[in-house]
Amino acid sequence: MSRTLETAGGLGLLYALTLTSWAPADLATGVLLGALLAAPLGRRLRLAPGGDLPSLGTRVIWFPVFAGAVLADVVLGTWDVALRVVGVRGLEHPGVVRVPVGERSERGVAVSALATTLSPGSVLVDVDWERRDLLVHVIDASDPDGVRERHQRFYDRYQRRVLP
Repeated sequence: MSRTLETAGGLGLLYALTLTSWAPADLATGVLLGALLAAPLGRRLRLAPGGDLPSLGTRVIWFPVFAGAVLADVVLGTWDVALRVVGVRGLEHPGVVRVPVGERSERGVAVSALATTLSPGSVLVDVDWERRDLLVHVIDASDPDGVRERHQRFYDRYQRRVLP
């Protein structure tokens, strides 16, 4: 029961952040809507393959770090693509790289896919659930092991603490 309330509170906070309003009525509405979502969905909202999600406090503290890391990745991707468009860097090895899903939950896969696709120069093509791989098209696939390592490092450093 307390995890449902925690989830409802987290969703209420997300609602308030979306509205950019801290008015008590907006917070109460967000928590009520969060409870309506959390109650019927139960464990589906809370569990990752390794067990429960990190605590709400951990997720709230680490979310700005995660969002900043995504923003930094978008800026770096934009810069890289811009350099290729103007001809400073060549477009020699674009391709699809298989990135292991690893310990990501289904929600974690969705978040990884969104973060990957937000950055210019990479886009999720598909998820191969049988082989448990993300198929990611990158603008430079000359070092597939490096691409896989970069995705795993991003997950371990930033995403795992927020949405595993």
